[in-house]
Amino acid sequence: MIDFGRIVKPGIVYRLLYGYVGLALRFIYYRKFRVIGRENIPKDRKEGFLLICNHQNGLVDALSIIFAVAPRLPVFLARGDIFKKDGIARLLRFLRVMPAFRVRDAGYEGLGQNEAIFEQTIRLMREGLVVAIFPEAGHQNHHYLGTFKKGFARMAFGYEEACNFSKDLKILPLGHHYLGYTGMQNDALFTIGEPFTFEELYDTYREHPERGRYLLTAKARERVEGMILNIEDSDNYEAVEQLCRMYVPVYEKKHGLRQGRLENDLEARRAVNGRLKETGYQSELISKAAEYLSNLKTLKMDDYVVERASTMGFIGRTLLWILLLPVFALTAIINFIPHHISKGIARKVKDKMLFPSLQLGVGIFAFMIWYFILFVVAWIVSGKFWIALVTLLLLPVTMLAYHHLRELTTRLQFRLRKYLHKIRRDPLMNATQRLRRDIMSGLDELMA
Repeated sequence: MIDFGRIVKPGIVYRLLYGYVGLALRFIYYRKFRVIGRENIPKDRKEGFLLICNHQNGLVDALSIIFAVAPRLPVFLARGDIFKKDGIARLLRFLRVMPAFRVRDAGYEGLGQNEAIFEQTIRLMREGLVVAIFPEAGHQNHHYLGTFKKGFARMAFGYEEACNFSKDLKILPLGHHYLGYTGMQNDALFTIGEPFTFEELYDTYREHPERGRYLLTAKARERVEGMILNIEDSDNYEAVEQLCRMYVPVYEKKHGLRQGRLENDLEARRAVNGRLKETGYQSELISKAAEYLSNLKTLKMDDYVVERASTMGFIGRTLLWILLLPVFALTAIINFIPHHISKGIARKVKDKMLFPSLQLGVGIFAFMIWYFILFVVAWIVSGKFWIALVTLLLLPVTMLAYHHLRELTTRLQFRLRKYLHKIRRDPLMNATQRLRRDIMSGLDELMA
């Protein structure tokens, strides 16, 4: 196995890669990348700490954390099964990622490998580095918080034991809130909570180590849960999520909250979910939302079109699409190859929840190489470096234009279907609109 004792501070190559990926992630991949609570990051650069976070989006979570807590650059722990090949293990070591082994990956006999890794993380924190871990030990592209495993608690108490319980290690909780998990130009909010210590558990740990770890795990999970949307009804997850999403604009208006602020969106969704949880997720609204989603699937439309699409809006967007059709064609030609390379490779992954991560990872380098090729071609054809440079700077703009024009095309398809259903006087379309009004009235009563 690769020696992970060689994890060191970031070198020049890492920092160059960090700068490039940061630009791509924050200004191209995301439409909005918002971080609140940066003031909670410990200021003493000589002080190491443990960072914990919910896990909803594979590699994207880790990359987002890196830029959310900058300039502190954490060392990550990731599931051990992805380190099986030496080449991948070396790459991950360069990226400052170490393995943590689960029973499902290595069996009970393989868990002994974690001891050396945990000792390494303790050494890193004592040297002032940040260690980041996802306590759920898995990920799901849902607004749901899984069970916290005790590995991070083992590291935390191990650190204090190594320091004779004199350091009061800080644990920094962070919560992710994504508005969408697939594709680019989604919105994401990262909330950094206040760091906490656990000295009140030292005596419990000395007498009953497992009890101490259990209590620390519960305390940490409560902190993270307080910063995210946690929909606990797995059987009706999509219906509950739909209800939370539908009521956001109404909640924001009623409470005088600014629309478009991700923290306000999260507050609204948490409020609706909280009321539904109080009913034991037994509200009649959930069954109506499930029926509504089924109708949307049959009609091949989304909620936005059912609610807001107007005739003038449809005409205006259609004219805009016609005017921009040459731009759409040009941007499609320019970005077709790297777009389909990244998408094609990502589709081969067995774990579908890793699709966005792999598409982002492959896309970052596929687009970089392709744009460099076009830069060289522009230089050769024009014979002028400045023309090639301007071309290179404009290429990412064509990528964004291509994405938004594809989204506009999809929206027009939804709107066209709506008007065809209305012209045909489709009873399902009319029933769906009535059902939506009924759901919104029910939500008003629920939230009163």
